[in-house]
Amino acid sequence: MKKHKASHFDHGLNDAQVDFLMKRFAEKQEFFIATVELPEELGTVPCGLHGPLTGGAPVEESDVTYAKRGTRAWSSRLVDRPKQQVRTVTVIAGPHEEKCERCDGEGQIGSWKAAIPCESCTNGTIKHPCIVYTMYGGPLAPQEPEDPGCKDVIAGRQFWTVHALSRE
Repeated sequence: MKKHKASHFDHGLNDAQVDFLMKRFAEKQEFFIATVELPEELGTVPCGLHGPLTGGAPVEESDVTYAKRGTRAWSSRLVDRPKQQVRTVTVIAGPHEEKCERCDGEGQIGSWKAAIPCESCTNGTIKHPCIVYTMYGGPLAPQEPEDPGCKDVIAGRQFWTVHALSRE
């Protein structure tokens, strides 16, 4: 597993916590999801999830507002409650492909007579076996049902009717 420009490190983990997790999963070479406890000496991380999964009561609809977060195209279920500090971190990582910026997109560098194979890619595509997608404080939660990539809309809907994220 390695860091990549496509990795999301915007969930409040500090450098020491990220380094610990990168070392712990350094040998991973395939998709995985892992939820781990940070050692006490690394402190805590913010967790914005509220509801039964984090030991709270179901979040009532009357306490909820809906708004887009970041660059997402859909609105999330939000509540005006502060994030909790936890030691639990969920790491999601896996394969990633990107267009090679060194070659002509076909795996060749230079003109056709002087072209040499690009050593960075295969036919214009760089394949990484495992990059960090994201790391965040708290347990694994199902994808939001409005997420176009949601693989189980029914489970997502059931979960997110009683859970919400901190607005802050």
